[in-house]
Parts: sequence; structure tokens; C-alpha cells
Amino acid sequence: MLSIERRRKIISLLQEHQSVIVPELSKLFKVTEETIRRDLEKLEREGLIKRSYGGAVLSESTNVDIPLKIREITNIEGKQAIALNVAEYIDDGETLILDSSSSALQVARQLKPKKRLTVITNSMRVVYELSNSKDFNIISTGGTLKPNSLSFIGHLAENTIKNYHVDKAIISCKGFNKEIGITDSNEMEAEVKKAMVDAADQVFLLIDHTKVDKASFVKFTSFDRIHYIFTDRKFSPDWEDLIHKNNINIIY
Repeated sequence: MLSIERRRKIISLLQEHQSVIVPELSKLFKVTEETIRRDLEKLEREGLIKRSYGGAVLSESTNVDIPLKIREITNIEGKQAIALNVAEYIDDGETLILDSSSSALQVARQLKPKKRLTVITNSMRVVYELSNSKDFNIISTGGTLKPNSLSFIGHLAENTIKNYHVDKAIISCKGFNKEIGITDSNEMEAEVKKAMVDAADQVFLLIDHTKVDKASFVKFTSFDRIHYIFTDRKFSPDWEDLIHKNNINIIY
């Protein structure tokens, strides 16, 4: 296994279990403990984790912006399951906005059998994924490229979105918290998502279980702006009560 792939899997394990231990990682990946320590050192330098005695925990900073290459493999099974459900709620001929999240990318992969879709996105990866779909009208927002997410951000991207009115916005978040709301780690990315919410008749929020009860740096929308939540694990009764009070449909 390449070192970059091993580090991605370490992040995925941290998001699932909150902490990792060097000896266990050494056995899991069949490498020396010194190799694991070097992996953890690199991840700490990138601001993604904090090393602790004998292991590591995820960084608690609310503005840590995890690169797309890592997010793409984090809870991939859950995101794929969510995407399959979302595709069932998309009809031929609809107009959509997709954000630059790894969850939205999974949705794009499930949209290919559809017909006559118009897809607006600030994601280079979504544009590329759908580029061979000859029956689709693909619109890129343009803007300033954010390299670690391959997304377009800034006023140009926001203004492009504000020129459109679409059937559905398909977005994800970094944090989903009862008290704080729906949040993202990057302020400029959050502004783009705000514009997407405002441009859509219906908002689909995609949340894999690693986002629940987390809070990130910037709130970009509130619960009452969401129409559907698609998730991979059942919410607690308290969460279900809050979601239903805001007239949101939950799709498990």
C-alpha cells in the first residue's frame, strides 16, 4: 500500500473511531510502528490530526479543511448508499445544483442513466465525471480554484449561481449540530453553498454519520431551509424529533 493511501485510511479510521493507536495501525497495515509514526507526523503537520501518547486523534479545530483526496475515501460505502437513494428522487429533465463535496460526487456518478438533466456545479470533479453524459447540460460556476477541494469559490462562483433558479440543490456539510446548525470549514465555500440553497426549490442535504453532532467553522444554512436529509445511519430520537419539527423528510 502506498503511503498516501495509508494516510487516507488513517483519517477515515479517525473519523469513524475518534482515535487510533500506533501498534494497532502497525498490525492493520503490516508496516513498522516507526512507519506509522511518520505517517502521523505528516498528518499533524498538515493540521489534520493531533498526535497523542501512543496514537492520534482528529484535530479539534473547526476550520480544518480536509482535502478532497482524503474525503473521497472516508466512509465511501455510506456515501455510495446515500447517493443511490438520492438518484431515486431525481427525475429526467430536472435542473440541479451540486456542491463540491465528496458525497455530491457520488451522486453525480449515479445520475448518468438519467436524461436531459441540467447540472450546475462548482466542482471540477463533478464536471469531469459528467463530461461524457451527452444528454446533460453541464454548467460550471467558474471562479477561483480551491486546489485541495478542486472547487470554484469566490464572488464569480456565487454570482453565477444567483443567476439561476433550479429544482433541487444537492449539498453536504462538515458539521450537523442541534445548537449551531449546518456548517462548513471554509468561509468562501460556505458562501457558495448559501447561494445554492437560495437558488433551489428543494434542498437535499447529504449527511453521512461522521458529520452528526459535529460543528465546523461557518454556518451556511438552518434546518428550516432543508427539505430532505439523506443519511446512512438512523438518527437518535432527539435528532428525529428536531428534524421532523422542521418538516424535513429523512431518507435512510
